[in-house]
Parts: sequence; structure tokens; C-alpha cells
Amino acid sequence: MSFSCPHFCPDEDHCLRLKTDCVPGRRGCVLEGRGEFAVPAEVRVRLREEEKRQTGPGADRRPPKLGR
Repeated sequence: MSFSCPHFCPDEDHCLRLKTDCVPGRRGCVLEGRGEFAVPAEVRVRLREEEKRQTGPGADRRPPKLGR
């Protein structure tokens, strides 16, 4: 990533302004509308949320069972 933001916390990949994951260009971001991204911010936000849901607390971390 190549950007500069005073609200970015690199230790946690977190936005201090929005108090959530840093996704450059997302709604409310200081970079919103200031550049073009290969993957739109809305898509990146949705992917990040899906990833958190799959790996977050309560997620089943066991490997899938193999069929016999």
C-alpha cells in the first residue's frame, strides 16, 4: 500500500478516525474520492468483513473433515 494518513495505526492495521479496519477510500475515509483503486472500497470492505467473520471469535478453526 502506498498512501499517507494521519489516522492510520500501522501496528493494528486500524483506522483511528473510523475506529475500524483500515480500508483506504472507504466511506468516511480522508482518502475517499481522492484516487482510483483497482478494487473498489466497497468490495474491499465486504471482503474484509467476510474474512473477519470466518476467522473471528467463535469461528470453527478445525480443519474440514475429509470424506471417506
